[in-house]
Amino acid sequence: MTAIRATPFHGRAAASNTMNLWQPRAGWTLAERYDDANEEALAARLTCAMADITWRSRVMIEGARAQEFLARLMTRDPAALEPGTAFKALWLSDHGGVRGAGLLARHGRETFQIISAACDLDWIVRGAALFDVRVREVLDEEGMLAVVGPYAAKVLEAAGLDPALEPLGFRKLFWRGLDVTLSRLGEHGGYEIACKADDAPLVWDRIAKAGLSHALKPAGLAAMDILDLEAGVPRPVRDYTPAQGGFDAAPTPFELGLESLIDESHLLFNGRAACLAAPRSRTRVGIELDGDAPLPHAPLTRAGLEVGRTLHSLYSPALRCAIALAIVGNGAAAPGTLLTCGGVSARVVEVPFLPAPSA
Repeated sequence: MTAIRATPFHGRAAASNTMNLWQPRAGWTLAERYDDANEEALAARLTCAMADITWRSRVMIEGARAQEFLARLMTRDPAALEPGTAFKALWLSDHGGVRGAGLLARHGRETFQIISAACDLDWIVRGAALFDVRVREVLDEEGMLAVVGPYAAKVLEAAGLDPALEPLGFRKLFWRGLDVTLSRLGEHGGYEIACKADDAPLVWDRIAKAGLSHALKPAGLAAMDILDLEAGVPRPVRDYTPAQGGFDAAPTPFELGLESLIDESHLLFNGRAACLAAPRSRTRVGIELDGDAPLPHAPLTRAGLEVGRTLHSLYSPALRCAIALAIVGNGAAAPGTLLTCGGVSARVVEVPFLPAPSA
């Protein structure tokens, strides 16, 4: 059994977690919520929120042939990346199914980092060995804190950090005695601060103090899951089983609505031929449910016939109804299409459900 680790921010999170509610995520224990998850999610949209995102997988790729290896692994060409920039991409099984999705960040000529919601370390290590490339998982030595919301930039300014950074960009900084990396890599338009584990309590304290005049709230996993779902991005394990079996050809990028993460002019990536030849009869949509009760992994019907199934489902405090991601047949995918789910009315909508909390 894998031990559950405490993140470098755990001490500060515990002091703020008045409900003493915790949840495991990717081998870490994190606050499920600090008070009310809906209020925490709304704070990220109306003022500002900070969240411990140390649980996200971060894998360093280093070596003279790192770019060559990653060109085979990822569905976009890393040669296009300048140091200090990142892009979103997939990596596929030999048969074209989605094994993983995440960000590829270029730190230097021979140094990259893959950031994702679910690690696929064994697959990456096996592939890297063919190119004599070093692979290292970032674990206990580093913490990562997200700062999200309309006032996120002002909170950083108040803390002494320059927020001038383009989306999908990052830079290393010396911040009042601390070495940190400031980035804008998430779907929520905010910022991330990566720091040494020993510096994590001080990073938390500085951001919390700077956020006092901007109504900053700590946000737990439940609130961040709400924001993730409102962003309309399917997550591995939560929404779909990654194609990690030897002959898995599903799910395809097209049924997950992730085809924008494929550069078809990039000719080298693993699983390309099978992926591009896969049928495109189903796709991912958003579903707004008539009521507050989430309906995850439930059939969607029209005129008594099943046309798809929901994936993850939660109550959205911003939309004041339950929402879900779903995979449906193309004939039922048009926005405004009325369906039935669990005995209640369901309406197909475009994703993301809502724009990012901050730009």
